[in-house]
Amino acid sequence: MNKPDLYSTHVTPHSIEYYKSILDKYLPKIRHGNNNNKSALDIGCGPGRVTHDVILPYVKQEIDEIIGVDISVPMIEHAQKTYANDQVNFKVVNAAEPVPEDFVERFDYIFSFMTLQWILDQWSLFSNILKMLKPNGSFLVTYIAKSKMTDIYNEVRNIEVYSPYIPYRRYAPFHNSEDPQQELTSILRDTGFEDIHCEVNPVRFDNYSRSEIESFFVSILPYYDCIPNHLKKQFLADHADRMCTVTGANGEEEYYIEHNMFIAHGRRI
Repeated sequence: MNKPDLYSTHVTPHSIEYYKSILDKYLPKIRHGNNNNKSALDIGCGPGRVTHDVILPYVKQEIDEIIGVDISVPMIEHAQKTYANDQVNFKVVNAAEPVPEDFVERFDYIFSFMTLQWILDQWSLFSNILKMLKPNGSFLVTYIAKSKMTDIYNEVRNIEVYSPYIPYRRYAPFHNSEDPQQELTSILRDTGFEDIHCEVNPVRFDNYSRSEIESFFVSILPYYDCIPNHLKKQFLADHADRMCTVTGANGEEEYYIEHNMFIAHGRRI
């Protein structure tokens, strides 16, 4: 996930309308106060387009700053160069690690879209989110609870020719859960949040061509660069061949992505 141009082209555009629908429906539920000097945080901002083009317009009139954070240096460099301004800045921060001192009780709103499934220790993650919120501050997140994509990643990773090059790493912490909604709700309650809402809904992203779905995998897979060059073409094909397809209006095969997505929000008292 260190290719901001590819990510901006093949991941972000397919999900923008979904993110807007989340903000339309749920931001009014967490909005609070009538002051216009609030502070917002976007965890897992990637190349910065969602922070600047999606989240900012919804909160622009009530914030002094919005900060996008990501663990990827290339993503943050791209975001800072492309989208930073007087209201928007980007920093390299890992939300799963101890909270930076200048982030403690700094934010009125914390957002995260399609990122938190990469963090295994969800209890520590939401403890950090709680620490970063001001009293009465709220978070709104949506991320993958379960997905066929996780099965595809695991199947391909375990193919003998690729496995020596891919470091073992667990992610998708709720993928094998019988009740991810209840599990996440319990974590939010145990970490100290109030006014908790958590649901899991099916979401589908359509209309990927073969080349687009392969580029999607290049941009999203954290271990793509570990694969030797002579294996990369087949590596992408082994992912794409496992994807769901439909026949489009022009008779060509179209790929789509389905997830069961968390939508969750809560408030720090």
